Amino acid sequence: MRVLQALILFSTFFMAPLNAQEVSPKPGKHIIVHTVKRGEQLHLLAAYYLLNAREWYEIYSWNADVIKHRNDIHPGQDLIIYVDDNWTPPYNLDEYVKKIGR
Repeated sequence: MRVLQALILFSTFFMAPLNAQEVSPKPGKHIIVHTVKRGEQLHLLAAYYLLNAREWYEIYSWNADVIKHRNDIHPGQDLIIYVDDNWTPPYNLDEYVKKIGR
């Protein structure tokens, strides 16, 4: 369902003549749909995408309809994450999660 919402937003942005205010609540950002894998937690995703583990609540707030309890995410869930337009992966998330033994 979240992937569908992201695709609708994406198609709206590129197919309709709308200004940035109508399309995105966060100018200078774009959406990444992250599918949760085993061992991941919101603070790890915040460190990876937002470069600050303490901003886990941002990811929670963007996905409150999917995440029923704080930091209780499950493999297979699709989460919407807003990242800066120039965001690049700071490291390999899968390797990091494996390295810390999760």
